[in-house]
Amino acid sequence: MTGAPFVALLALLHSQSSSIEEVPNEEQEAAAPASSGGIGFRALLEVGPLSFPSGTPGGEQDLFAYAYPSLGVDGGEDFAFMLGAPLRFRLLDNAPEQKDEDYGAWLRRQDWDERSDYGQVVRLLRIGDESGRFGLRVQPFLEESLGRGYLVNRYDNQLSPDYHPAGGTVSFAAGPARVQLLASDVLAARIFSGDLLLDVGRLVSGSEANFDRYLVRASAAHDFGEAGGVTPEATVASLGGEFAMYKGERLRSWALLAGGARLNGGAQDVGGLLGVAFEGAFKGTQLSVTLQGRRQGGGFRFGFFGAGYELARFSAVGLSEEPQADQRVPKDFSGYMEVSVARGDGPDSTEVVASGSVEYSAFGRTDGDLSLSFSTPGGGTRGIARVVVMGLGDRPRYSVAVEARQRVLPAMYVWASGATVHFPQPDGALVPGVSAGAGVGVDFARR
Repeated sequence: MTGAPFVALLALLHSQSSSIEEVPNEEQEAAAPASSGGIGFRALLEVGPLSFPSGTPGGEQDLFAYAYPSLGVDGGEDFAFMLGAPLRFRLLDNAPEQKDEDYGAWLRRQDWDERSDYGQVVRLLRIGDESGRFGLRVQPFLEESLGRGYLVNRYDNQLSPDYHPAGGTVSFAAGPARVQLLASDVLAARIFSGDLLLDVGRLVSGSEANFDRYLVRASAAHDFGEAGGVTPEATVASLGGEFAMYKGERLRSWALLAGGARLNGGAQDVGGLLGVAFEGAFKGTQLSVTLQGRRQGGGFRFGFFGAGYELARFSAVGLSEEPQADQRVPKDFSGYMEVSVARGDGPDSTEVVASGSVEYSAFGRTDGDLSLSFSTPGGGTRGIARVVVMGLGDRPRYSVAVEARQRVLPAMYVWASGATVHFPQPDGALVPGVSAGAGVGVDFARR
């Protein structure tokens, strides 16, 4: 989320099986199935001043006029489409001067200087249902996981401020098998990942008591590293099993066993994990807890493509270290915990989504990711905050972002946002900075 354009990055409760998903506010509302049927239309415009760094070593803050027009169509359960264009117009150009490089000496060039950046125009494309037989979704990723997250976990493809891709997922089921495919950038050679889930109970037994109880999961992911800056390639894979210890209407618990490996030449390291997972719903609250003990190291770690990866691909920790693909850490044990809590009974109640993960490695390093969002009854006040920490106890790097909205009229609201940003340089170093903006928005919806 950090470094993404200021586009109201609000997470709301989205109930799909027992998972909790965070997506931008306007995309979330378009993605939700239509409650009254028919075709819905939505339009939105946000404007305001924005302070944004030059993004160069020693560079100063520039002043931009920010505008975000958006138009969407909601076709109910099977279709939603939204287009938008986050635009930053440079008004005050402090040293180093960059205005002459901008489009028309106004529109910030770094926002639209590679093919991947044009993916940001697609704010949402949804066809089908991801929990059903077939589903396709294209949008910016803020907290994307594939399967159990053994390889791609809480991934954010908007973290780099000069790289704005749209990611895509496809899922389909056939008999006892379910396949999920993920591309972090639908317009360039970046991360491609796949997850195959096989229900052994359905395969060998006709009894419903054995369905969704004995599962085998195989995953693989590869980063070509050829967009948003060129970085080393990385290939990881995992194979695991899941056993349902308890399956009730409101609570499910799983035992987890998995192994993983780094498959690049010169980095063929392996790892394994044991864990448990609990998923439940209680009186309007959804709860998910995962606990894992891991053995990993060298060039492999579970959740390799995680929340901070779009910066770690340049500098694994700190601001000027080796990229994650080249990093070798001690082979040791670690403990991992992930918790998600969502509470809300619809738009007439307060909705809160909190999720976080933390991994502590025995050699003294801690990585964490925490997000919190809320919406008051009727959506009059909305906000979101996220903190990503990489390498605590080593050479830590922090990414922080907050945003809030307050509706002042039925079709008008005010917004304010702030974030840390890190700009990758040609030599792989990261230049830190801070951005802040505020303004007004107007929206319109009709069905």
